[in-house]
Amino acid sequence: MKSAASGSNSVEIGKHNRHLVLDVIRTHEPVSRPEIARLTGLTTATVTNIVGKLQKDRLVEEVGLGQSTGGRKPGLLQLARNSRLAIAVDLAATELMVALTNVKGEILRRSKREIAMDIAVTVPRMVDAIKEVMTCPEVGGATIVGIGVTTPGLIDQATGTIIKSVRLDWYHVPLKSILQRHFEVPVFVGKDTATAILGEQWYGAARHADNLIYVWVGTGIAVGFLFDGRVYAGATGMAGEFGHTSIEWNGARCKCGNEGCLEGLASLGAIASKASCRALSEENAVTREHPVREARARVDPFAVLDAACIGDLRAREIVREAGRYLGVGIANLINLFNPERIVIGGQIRPKDKEFIDTAIEVAKSRVLPEPGSSVTITVSDFGPDAGLIGAAALVWREILASS
Repeated sequence: MKSAASGSNSVEIGKHNRHLVLDVIRTHEPVSRPEIARLTGLTTATVTNIVGKLQKDRLVEEVGLGQSTGGRKPGLLQLARNSRLAIAVDLAATELMVALTNVKGEILRRSKREIAMDIAVTVPRMVDAIKEVMTCPEVGGATIVGIGVTTPGLIDQATGTIIKSVRLDWYHVPLKSILQRHFEVPVFVGKDTATAILGEQWYGAARHADNLIYVWVGTGIAVGFLFDGRVYAGATGMAGEFGHTSIEWNGARCKCGNEGCLEGLASLGAIASKASCRALSEENAVTREHPVREARARVDPFAVLDAACIGDLRAREIVREAGRYLGVGIANLINLFNPERIVIGGQIRPKDKEFIDTAIEVAKSRVLPEPGSSVTITVSDFGPDAGLIGAAALVWREILASS
């Protein structure tokens, strides 16, 4: 007669094996049952049994036949694309972005709203955008399995609370519990860089890297760390506030209270602020008005980046200056951590070459030769969708792990 403990162990082993099979299908699809057995070390019979249950649960689907090794051609399996969908929310972008995604991180529908510093304004906008995407025609007969939110700042991962976000000016906001009141599906909240590097691990540049640093460039700057194949979050889950490292002595005061922060010198916010200041300075020189004005003209940083790409001299000067500061910061990261790859992502776009090329050029000129010779610096393929794809990966990691 089996003991209760033995029965419990059997259940745990079954869950472990199911997760093993799911993970191999995700990372090697399309893949055959014999190949899954080889990669997991499980018997073909066990794999066939698990796959049958996964197909019944609409988690896995067959997508054709593989090469025959002498007998019948084996069926090829992949994760079911659109039977289950997730909602991704990006609070780290210049606007509040919400998207409907499938298990491959593909965006099926998107919506956006303006981010307000007032939580009482932004949360209803977020809820409204999520509901809009949840009920869009692209959902069809699929099941929504969860909501993933990526946000800047210091995050308590266990409770989904924003401890401090300088960019949003939010402090001690229990975002997970706030959203959970409005939706029955589970809500997951993650730090922008941690979720971005997770997205790269699942769908992008980090799939084949064990030691990688993701540099998030947006309205602020932060980094995510992948060390020995594992995401490093720090002792309390708050590692990565790269934008609030001081690199200019006696520099301008940052919103965080420090001086000379990298965020105030190299972020999209810094580019917009610099362009705004120079525009006002020129206007004041012409009109002879006093140069102090509290309400500065709002400048779109992407317009400045676009102008730099087509050769506007003033825009190029602003963008290259920001790129130089980022390059110094990246050189410091390489010297400190000796990664095999640096990925520049976040809201910066692959086409923003004036900024990116300057940053890479300066980083390579400032780094020590030994760690510099073994690192590759690339740009994320995801562009401004990096946050959404990372938020989607956050949901799928939790859902597939518990399936």
